[in-house]
Amino acid sequence: MRVNRGIVPGFFTMANMFCGFLATLQAAGGEFRQSAALIVAAAILDALDGKLARLADASTEFGVQYDSMADVVSFGFAPSALAYFFYFNTWGSVGVFISFMPLVFGTVRLAKFNTQLVGFDKPYFKGIPIPASAMAIATFILLNVRYPDMFDTLIETRIILIIILFVSIMMITNIRYEKMPNFSLKSNRAQRMKILTVIICVVVVSLFPNEAFFPITIVYLFSGLARLLWRILNSSDDEVEKTDKSDTDED
Repeated sequence: MRVNRGIVPGFFTMANMFCGFLATLQAAGGEFRQSAALIVAAAILDALDGKLARLADASTEFGVQYDSMADVVSFGFAPSALAYFFYFNTWGSVGVFISFMPLVFGTVRLAKFNTQLVGFDKPYFKGIPIPASAMAIATFILLNVRYPDMFDTLIETRIILIIILFVSIMMITNIRYEKMPNFSLKSNRAQRMKILTVIICVVVVSLFPNEAFFPITIVYLFSGLARLLWRILNSSDDEVEKTDKSDTDED
């Protein structure tokens, strides 16, 4: 009997969606640590399903669309619900609007990504990928649940508000963000450096799971801006416009 090679990646996509569904239920029930941890788990599953699909040569148009549907649940709706129940449920209509931003900008980002996708693989992302956006919200909440006295309530709320505004806007920009590298013996130097960076991050998170997730996520969020600024500063005046276009519109 022939087994469809897309079953295993599809299972990981379904598990990703299930984590997002559970995260929403946990947030509504006041179990914020569990909710945030489930969003992180969904992000890990999302990274795995794409890698498995490529390894099995099982990437399909259906898989791309199904993955996007799962991402709406896990990285759009779940973090919006978590932010609302943890921070903004006493803010009335303003709180609802702020909490809605990761969901609405995330869906715009996914629709934009799907309409611009050519083939099933890209060397980088345009704009912050929606899992990274959700990770920023979830890991900040994990950090604050683990260390409740780190910030006072006002400062903590301002930080999460800045995070939500930042990731929401950056999701729909064309600024380049690196994607997870392909682990291959034929990798070039740049790919090997990315692989080494990923390995170091995994080791650090394994040693300090409560403390390391949020700083690593923040570094990634600002990496796109830092890369664009670096290229602009190291370009001649005549090349600035060309460099900016290369970072934002390059295929």
